[in-house]
Amino acid sequence: MPFKIVSFNKELVFYIFRSTGWIGFLYFIGLIFALPLEILTIILNNNNEYMNFVNLFSSQGMIQFVLVISIPVLLAIFLFRFLQVKQASDFIHSLPITRRSIYVHMIGMGISFIIVPILLTGLILYLFHSALDVEKLYSLTDIWSWVGITFVMETVIFSVAVLIGMVTGLSALQGLLTYITLGLPAGLFILLAANVKFLMVGFFAEYYLSANMNSMSPILAATEMEKMNVFSFQLLIYALVSCLFLWLSLVLYKRRKLEHVSQAFVFPLIKPVFKYGLTISMMLFSGFYFSQTTGKIEWVVFGYVIGSIIGYYLGDLVLQKTWRVRFSFKGYITFMVSVIAFSILLKLDPLSYESKVPDKKMINQIYIGNHSPIYYEDEDSGSSIYLKEKENISAVRLLHQQILEKGKMESVADPNPENSVFLIYELENGRHLAREYHLQNYESYMPLLAKIYESSEYKQTVNELLHVPVEEVSKMKINATGEMDKSVIITDKQQLAEAVQALSEDLNNQTLAQMTKTWGEYAYIEVLLENNKTIYMNWNSSYPAFTNWMEQTGQAEEARLTANDISHILVTKTDFNLYSTSEEEIEQIVEKQSILLKIDQPDEIEMAIENSQLDYGEGKYTAVFYYKGSRDFEIRTFSGDHVPDFILNHFE
Repeated sequence: MPFKIVSFNKELVFYIFRSTGWIGFLYFIGLIFALPLEILTIILNNNNEYMNFVNLFSSQGMIQFVLVISIPVLLAIFLFRFLQVKQASDFIHSLPITRRSIYVHMIGMGISFIIVPILLTGLILYLFHSALDVEKLYSLTDIWSWVGITFVMETVIFSVAVLIGMVTGLSALQGLLTYITLGLPAGLFILLAANVKFLMVGFFAEYYLSANMNSMSPILAATEMEKMNVFSFQLLIYALVSCLFLWLSLVLYKRRKLEHVSQAFVFPLIKPVFKYGLTISMMLFSGFYFSQTTGKIEWVVFGYVIGSIIGYYLGDLVLQKTWRVRFSFKGYITFMVSVIAFSILLKLDPLSYESKVPDKKMINQIYIGNHSPIYYEDEDSGSSIYLKEKENISAVRLLHQQILEKGKMESVADPNPENSVFLIYELENGRHLAREYHLQNYESYMPLLAKIYESSEYKQTVNELLHVPVEEVSKMKINATGEMDKSVIITDKQQLAEAVQALSEDLNNQTLAQMTKTWGEYAYIEVLLENNKTIYMNWNSSYPAFTNWMEQTGQAEEARLTANDISHILVTKTDFNLYSTSEEEIEQIVEKQSILLKIDQPDEIEMAIENSQLDYGEGKYTAVFYYKGSRDFEIRTFSGDHVPDFILNHFE
């Protein structure tokens, strides 16, 4: 920072040390407990053989995090406390030195109270490394990285706290606004992304929120200091921002009127920024809250109105420091008109966000699915969930174009996998285009979806078993569904090869309906690989090849649910809420129904098993399966085309 040389004032330095030096001492003690003492305890207890530090931030990470985010703010508050107290302000500014000199002394001492404890702790760690066997815990490089990262992180937080101190006349508000400012970029981005989806069809909020937002907020970044590199671009930006904020703080300090002590904000321009910033934040938060709790657009709009009123009122309350605030309808109406105008502008889509479909020549690969891949993608598979074949790319583009033409009816409720389409285009230039749709007319897209989902490429990407060499399979364990203990373990190489071949045949022959809905769940399959990885699958009635193989080898009876395991089944129409009712309550409700079907014939029980669902879904009929030789039971449902004729005939 290009400060001019200022004269050193010993008395002012002593004054600052007496009033604020205790924070530096407290910081040093905290670092001693977090690092040297912790490491010494590990060594004395001979635990260093079993400890594996990522780096020095692994030692009492929570203590270090608290110190990093609290010490700089405390320093900024107490160093510039004289700006918020009239007597202290008059005393400091009566000294025969310039404001620049006062500021430089304050900042210099503040930086000293940060860097000296860090360097002393680093020196102790260096002495440990020279005299003790700590190489398995940390290296010399780790020490200098820890020193650099910690100093930069604390300096950027310190600079923000100092800048806030220049615009407010209340110490408590300085601390509060510092943390709000530090978290504001990430928090505001989250709220904006979560609310824009109501205005822009196809906006994939989760995709944008999955970006590395930690770098947007030093407080969030401080939670992952162990992942940082001292020479990273992120730390360079933080260092430059620190210099910029400290320079800006000096400019504001020179222009600050000394009589504005004990005022919320000392610069008139800051007041509307705070007031309307708080109003926008409360409005977005309230709208997001009602969208998550109700899923109704009417309640979302209500949340916007209530949140904006509360935020507007709280802004006036803070600025005027009284509960007796006269609500300014003129200012609020002006704000709401601006918000509505901005919303209309987004809805008009001047940048053609909603209607954009990438050109085929620009597309490298595409993800498509009924759930977001952000939190489900296997880290080891990389981009294997994407489709690259030209036919599939053309089919996805055609689907996207049809959604834009016919799928404008967008659901505001929580995403439902049964009517969702998530698209992520990876373009040739490395950029991504992501869209999310929840369609009310989902059935009209089934032919196009079937063409994509039933393609060989898609099945290869989503079914790991299809690209695992048979020789890598070491064991297969099959556990029957239901309230019983039946299982089969296959270890014979020949049988494993035949079983994998049968399963692969079934997976390759599945239709879209079989891939999205599961009926007749017989058992759960665990395929153990040589690398200790496990592939989990369901064995159900849509796997004819594997079912025939199990029957031919004589293992089906011991591995799956069969009619011989069920004593009887009670079936009734579903006229109650399955989701909010426990299994015990469902059983009692079914038994009390006046119109009831009891199934006890083996062939009918087998047919019921083959067509029932464990997932309640929107089952038209509810069934209680009772097991032989016990009081155990299981709730299943029947729906769609998978309702056996004898059940339909009984209730019709």
